[in-house]
Amino acid sequence: MYQVSILVPIYGVEKYIERCARSLFEQTYENLEYIFVDDGTPDKSMEILERVMEGYPNRKKQVRIIRHEHNHGLAAARNTALDAAQGSFLSHVDSDDYLTRDAIRLLVEKQEETGADIVSGNYYIIQPKRVKKAYEPEYRDQHEMLLKEISYLNTTHHIWRRLISSRLYRDHHVRVKEGVNFMEDWQQIAILVYYAKVVARIDGHIYYYDCTNSSSYVSDLPHNKKLWCEAIESVCIVENFYADKEPEYKKLTHQAAFLILKQQMNAAARCREREFFEDLKRKVTTEYSDCYDVIRWDNPLVRMFMCNYNLNGMYRRFLRTIKITFYH
Repeated sequence: MYQVSILVPIYGVEKYIERCARSLFEQTYENLEYIFVDDGTPDKSMEILERVMEGYPNRKKQVRIIRHEHNHGLAAARNTALDAAQGSFLSHVDSDDYLTRDAIRLLVEKQEETGADIVSGNYYIIQPKRVKKAYEPEYRDQHEMLLKEISYLNTTHHIWRRLISSRLYRDHHVRVKEGVNFMEDWQQIAILVYYAKVVARIDGHIYYYDCTNSSSYVSDLPHNKKLWCEAIESVCIVENFYADKEPEYKKLTHQAAFLILKQQMNAAARCREREFFEDLKRKVTTEYSDCYDVIRWDNPLVRMFMCNYNLNGMYRRFLRTIKITFYH
């Protein structure tokens, strides 16, 4: 049996950590290592975790808790857990999410069947008023999965809900850039899949992704300039990685970067961040002018100045003053 290391960063999750920990300790797969990284959490998350551990004496000996003296951010916590992991395979779990009881067993069985370096599963999305199912796209092989991951035209780039060979991290020195906490998933998975020889997926739903946590990174994205900058830096990391790779991958990553920059331009327009918007506009028009056809708009000035269907505030007024019509 493979030993699987489950890696869990912890910060500000006292409302969620008990549910997460119980789902991990109650896994039907036995040969596990648990690594919890206390990233300087200011609440009672660690007290709750330690209390829950007492109820699982057989699991307690498999647990390692690593503490950061100060909060270093999600990326640093991920790296700390990666450096400490001893398992042949790794599984990332966010501490406000949780697993089904058979999650690791199902992933390991598929890995043993296929010899895959990465095995992915489907997941549930917990929203304030409902829980819906989300699916890993189908793919024939590593090449097709890589095209889907680096295109960023879907939502499959999460690092969790997967079983990943620790060899991919170790042999290719894959780590997250410390301080770049937003889109750190894409920093990893877009590179890991490139090095994987065999990938596989299971049909079952194995992971619960909770979107109700108001203190999560994603919840603050629309109005957080720092996160916009981190997204752009993540874009640069992935695009630089593929700069000397096969032309097909290089082109697709370049287009994906353009789409992400477009998202940040829209956020800047919505928040009336004129200077930030203008900086992004210069970057898009000088470095990504070859990508305009990706968004399929007919009017080049609209593409240049707005890069979004929903024109906002001063940019809507600007377009009216020069009497531009736009289409989609």
